[in-house]
Amino acid sequence: MKYILFTLLSFLATATIQAQQEYTWDDYNLGFTLADDFKETKNTDEEFSADGDGMSMSIIPFENDAIDETDITAYTISIFSELGVNRTDDVSLIELNGFHGGYAEGSKDGERIFIMGLIDPGSATNFFVIITFGDDDQNAVDEAVNICQSIHKL
Repeated sequence: MKYILFTLLSFLATATIQAQQEYTWDDYNLGFTLADDFKETKNTDEEFSADGDGMSMSIIPFENDAIDETDITAYTISIFSELGVNRTDDVSLIELNGFHGGYAEGSKDGERIFIMGLIDPGSATNFFVIITFGDDDQNAVDEAVNICQSIHKL
C-alpha cells in the first residue's frame, strides 16, 4: 500500500512539474513560470499579461532610479488602496531573485488580489506584478505564490 501511495504521489508531483511553462519577456529580460492553462494576452514593452483558468496576471514596468525598498512598499500599498481593496490580508517587504520590493494581498468584491512591487537594483526599470483570482480558491493562492517566486532576471 505504501508503495502504491508513493508511486501515486511521485506521478502527481511529476505531472505538476510538467504542467508548467516558462515564459520570457524579452523586452525586459525577465523569465517566469506559469501553469500550462495560461495563455498570453498581451506582450508589449508596456505590459505582459496572461490569463489562466479563473486567474489573471500582469507585469507592468515603470522607470524610477531613485526608488528604494521602503518607497516601493509604500507605493505598492498606495496602489493597493487605490484599487479599493476592502480586506488586506498581508503586507510584506520581500527580496526575490535579485529584486527588492514590497507585497500586498487582499480581497475586493469576492476576488483575491496580489500586488508585488519589484525594484531592480541594477536598473531604473522596476515592475509591478498584479495577480487576481477567486477569493476562495486556495489552489490559486499557491499558484500565485509560485508565479511570484519564479520571476527572475535572465
